[in-house]
Amino acid sequence: MSQVGDSVEEKAHNEKMDDSRKTSSIVCFNLTRYLILILTLTCLTLLQMNSLTFNFTVICMSDIVDDSHALNPNATHWFEDSNMKSLVFSSMAIGGLLGLLVAMPLMHRVGVRKVLSICGVFSIIGTVLFPLAAEWNFASVLVVRFLQGLGISMVFTVLGSVPIAWAPNNESSTFLAVLSCAFQMSNVICMPISGFLCESSLGWRSIYYLFGVITTICFLIFYFFYTDSPKDHRNVSNHELSLILQDKTTTHKESVPYLAICKDPCVLVTWLSNVGGNLGFLTLVLYGPTYLREVLHFEVRGTGFASALPFLLSAAVKSIAGQLSDRCNFVSERVRFTICGIISRLGLAIGYIGMATTSSTLVAQIAFTFSIAVSGLNIMGTVKCLQLRCKQHVHFAVSAIALMAYVIQFGAPILVGIICPDNTPEQWGWLFMIIGVIVFATSAPFPWFTTAEPAEYTLSREQQEEMKKQRELEECC
Repeated sequence: MSQVGDSVEEKAHNEKMDDSRKTSSIVCFNLTRYLILILTLTCLTLLQMNSLTFNFTVICMSDIVDDSHALNPNATHWFEDSNMKSLVFSSMAIGGLLGLLVAMPLMHRVGVRKVLSICGVFSIIGTVLFPLAAEWNFASVLVVRFLQGLGISMVFTVLGSVPIAWAPNNESSTFLAVLSCAFQMSNVICMPISGFLCESSLGWRSIYYLFGVITTICFLIFYFFYTDSPKDHRNVSNHELSLILQDKTTTHKESVPYLAICKDPCVLVTWLSNVGGNLGFLTLVLYGPTYLREVLHFEVRGTGFASALPFLLSAAVKSIAGQLSDRCNFVSERVRFTICGIISRLGLAIGYIGMATTSSTLVAQIAFTFSIAVSGLNIMGTVKCLQLRCKQHVHFAVSAIALMAYVIQFGAPILVGIICPDNTPEQWGWLFMIIGVIVFATSAPFPWFTTAEPAEYTLSREQQEEMKKQRELEECC
């Protein structure tokens, strides 16, 4: 947000800074920012894919039980215990939660490039070693799932931070929409491939090895190509840099006003909305294949494709919404993100209630698909709101959403284990009804208490002091 009437000296300083930059002769047709966007999306997608593998392979890993019984006929394998399987689901959330607490302040100091690369290493190790751990013992399975959780700990924070650094203001919504497609694309790619490999002669173990190798290659490219600022990238021309920085405030690293953000009503309402939204979305992500397989009785390969279709639709809807949000200048930013938030949450609640109240397999599948398809708009609503409200401190506000998501991801398997111990349609109906009501209740305040105006804590200290003095003068008058 530049001030009207910037000084000639400041413009001259910026021109001098541009001239002093060392740039490569290869400037990618002034489109380097899009290569950064695609590369970051690929890495985030792979991290999510690695974390999702167990969600699908849980329906085709029975051979480890047979092998165990061949050695110890009277022993109960951990895979046969629903509580232990729930703990395997939850252990990834614990990794994500603890990783976020460490990585968030670390990213503020050393940047996205180094922290996300470290997350990639953890994810690769956890994925490649999972087949061996599954054959070894239960403790080792928890460890590798914990490492996969460390891998996804910064996904939310990165998708909120990268558009601020790399996207021009008139492309920020598109960047946000594309990056957040990692949640959908990971399912679109992971589920069909997993379904195919599970039924092939290669078996479910090949899924982990394949994803591990691809993740290694992509993160090597990311580490050597990505930079935290476009100013530091040799393939960003001065022309492209001016496009990215146009109408942006030059910010410097400063302490995060944690208390002020946590007391901001707009932020609090947005966080509350994400509690219900994440509960609804993550339950379908974690247990979508199980629901399709055990309740709707899909075949393994059919489960893979049926699980992927809603996420493909969600990515398409989100991409269109991002384009519209950047181009619909005839309505305010607040109207744009509010519409996305309402459609996302209301659609998710309606889908859940539809699944809860029908006995038709076709209607349940339609409701399942609809719920996931519209839930993708959540990012265009809540995260966009936080970007506008918190500005340079958005990494903390978005990290708090991730923190709540990992707590929900830890608790959701426990909730499912309590309500749906036998995987009967009636039990799942009760679960879906409860979640649908929670989604609606937590999202109701969002349209009324949010704003697109930057908060006072996003201003410089001098500007905050001036505003304080101005308020004191107005009170005196």
